[in-house]
Amino acid sequence: MNISLEILYNLSSIFYKGKIVIKKINEKQNILNDNIGFVENWDFSRANLNEENRILAITQVASICYQNPKALGSESLYNRLMAESMGLPSSSFEFVPVLLDYENPNHQEILKLEYSNCKKFGEILDDRYLLTNYRALVYDFENDKDKFSFDIRTIFNTQEECKIIKEYFKVFLFKVDFPTRSQMVRHRISWQELSRRYVSAKRVPFEFYVSDKLKENQKVKDLIKQSEDLYFELLENGVKPQEARRVIPQMGYTQIWGAFMPKQLDNYFKLRLDEHAQWEIRQTAIAMQELIGKPEQEIQGGL
Repeated sequence: MNISLEILYNLSSIFYKGKIVIKKINEKQNILNDNIGFVENWDFSRANLNEENRILAITQVASICYQNPKALGSESLYNRLMAESMGLPSSSFEFVPVLLDYENPNHQEILKLEYSNCKKFGEILDDRYLLTNYRALVYDFENDKDKFSFDIRTIFNTQEECKIIKEYFKVFLFKVDFPTRSQMVRHRISWQELSRRYVSAKRVPFEFYVSDKLKENQKVKDLIKQSEDLYFELLENGVKPQEARRVIPQMGYTQIWGAFMPKQLDNYFKLRLDEHAQWEIRQTAIAMQELIGKPEQEIQGGL
């Protein structure tokens, strides 16, 4: 099965066989007042509708590590990610939401277990459903296949269940500076970040966040130039990007995906909307709150 030949992609949506699989709902640019930082609100609710959608969702998230559009829909990348962590899936599989119904006999095989990864990393919705993720589902199956009468990895969600997922499962793409990223990842949610181990600045140039208090400081400007010059000098001398990146200051920008369950999102807002939160991370929370409160913007083009 080669799905890459049937994918249509633009900056806002991913289509497969004429249907939207993943969609950017809306965005807020310039969150740090420098025309660089942003937050985008994405819809991954259809990611568990079928196997093709899973591959597209997982490779879309994983491709941010490599900044390689060709990775989208790549089955070889998907298969490698499936066994990345000691034979088990990578964290990118957590971006495929799975809705389990307590009234569905097949789903009950998982839900009746006293302990499962699906329960550990999921949340109960309306006393009827468990919202979890595909990585947890795979872990439960691979850890003890004998517990199940069928391959639970073949559990897909219906269109109606996807509508429920859309209401509760929120995915954002952030572009923020390193210190803000470091605060964000203290929240135990699903993250996937641009990797400067694999992506050199020759392919994706560095960008820097310079706060208002530092903008007029010439030494700060000199530091940015010196660090970039040294970085490229190291590359020219055969140093790999994963080592050369160590000379880049904390002002550097990164991109990172984040997937939130309802309680995780509530906790993020509780802590990061507080007036005592650092200004930069507070701007991410303000943007997220505004975006999920806005009506969807119709995305033009792609078909």
